[in-house]
Amino acid sequence: MLRLLGAGAALALLPSAASAQRSAKRQLAARGRDWRVWPFSRRSPWNHPLGSGAQFRPVARLATVAIGINYDERWTCSVAVAERHDPLCPYLFSPNWGRASSWSFLDRGGRTCGNGHAAEQHLLRAASPRISTEGNYYSTINAANDHAWVLPASYHPASQDWRPTLRVPPGVCPSPDSDGLFAVMQPDGWVLDSYASVLLSSGELLGTMASWIDARGDGTGWWNGRRASMLPSFAGLIRSGEIASGRIPHALAMQAPPKLLRRAAVWPAYAFDRDSGYTGTVPMGALLAIPPAVDITRLGLSTPGLVIARAAQDYGVYVVDRGGDGLTILAELGNPDVRQGGGELPWWKDLERIRDVLQQVTNNSATNRGGGGVLRAALPPRLRAD
Repeated sequence: MLRLLGAGAALALLPSAASAQRSAKRQLAARGRDWRVWPFSRRSPWNHPLGSGAQFRPVARLATVAIGINYDERWTCSVAVAERHDPLCPYLFSPNWGRASSWSFLDRGGRTCGNGHAAEQHLLRAASPRISTEGNYYSTINAANDHAWVLPASYHPASQDWRPTLRVPPGVCPSPDSDGLFAVMQPDGWVLDSYASVLLSSGELLGTMASWIDARGDGTGWWNGRRASMLPSFAGLIRSGEIASGRIPHALAMQAPPKLLRRAAVWPAYAFDRDSGYTGTVPMGALLAIPPAVDITRLGLSTPGLVIARAAQDYGVYVVDRGGDGLTILAELGNPDVRQGGGELPWWKDLERIRDVLQQVTNNSATNRGGGGVLRAALPPRLRAD
């Protein structure tokens, strides 16, 4: 999946709210964790802290690439949280290829919402409720003849748990780029993860591929998400309010350039994108983290930079997709804690200092999560039953 370089997005320098955070933690413990803002099970790789047994090694050429958060308010995932009273919307599959494909439409400058009548009708004529592909058509999950890659034994195909309609809140819009990533959380805990999404004024949602993911599951590539890794597009995003609260209580998601990646995938990823031009050493799904010997308080970070560094040290950063020429840490689209800014602000130095101390965790696996040993942080509260 082609992504642009992530350098160019700044952090809003918001004050810490320690007392409000402590109060929120007490309320959370009493009520249980809300999957809408803090998804996945307690033992999900996204919620599992690193352990004292984690083993590290440097990543070749990591320090040579730029790093940023999001890019130009595009190329990330738009997350919508639906309520029971929101209108029902049919989901239609657009062709994978050709000028009638929603991806081709977006790639030619079409919008993910707010298009004219003629453009919408052109897309509608070629769309169908029939599922067009069970997995990601650009990933190795569909590369039956690619003998360089061993396919996983099983995954959650699009037809499993498929629902033809979903509730969509008014006024939302998929990410405004050709990937058009759109994660629509339903009131019952399931999330539609859609690619090349176009929301029509007549109420239909189009995309070239989509699947349903249980936000209370483990969030691994088994769930058949829209990233090239097959990890869910909403997994690991910095959600609105987390930086301002002073704590990101989960692992981060990051895109990496082809020159850092190699043609392999490790847990929790299930695949990588074909014809990718990988020339590096980092497999898709790799966990990068700041080693425990690094004192992050001595890196000269701003307050929001320290919040990100603490998450990168306690939980780590998963490589979920291929980017452009640099590293891109992903936040949800429209996150008010992340804003555009100029180079005179200290945010970009924060990210470079974090990048320069990241290393790959070599013994993270489904049977040795976070490298094993004593956890750096507590497991999250249990999910509440809605």
